[in-house]
Amino acid sequence: MTDATVGYLVIGIAIVFVLGLVFALSSREGRLQQARPTPPPGVHLPSGSFLPVVLAIGAALLGAGFAFRPQGAIANLFLAVPGFVVLVGSIFAWVRAAGREWRESEHAADDDAAGH
Repeated sequence: MTDATVGYLVIGIAIVFVLGLVFALSSREGRLQQARPTPPPGVHLPSGSFLPVVLAIGAALLGAGFAFRPQGAIANLFLAVPGFVVLVGSIFAWVRAAGREWRESEHAADDDAAGH
């Protein structure tokens, strides 16, 4: 293994460790039992989406394709091409979901108590 590969592995392990720690601390059982605040009347909040995570995975694959390339090549095509496809596909899906949500919120019945 080259020094660059070892460096990427160390950084990757550190990122996974920190994300795992954050997940473990944020998903403790005590926090789940607290009542969640609700938005005031007339305020629209979007529902959760997995598309930002998919977009990040596509960007990570694309970046890995450029980082772990064979000698003399621009990119590792086995990582860069799927990463590019996932990245572009998730961007289109996210834009479509945002447009659909916008249309639904525009045509929804307005709350009379809402202040605009």
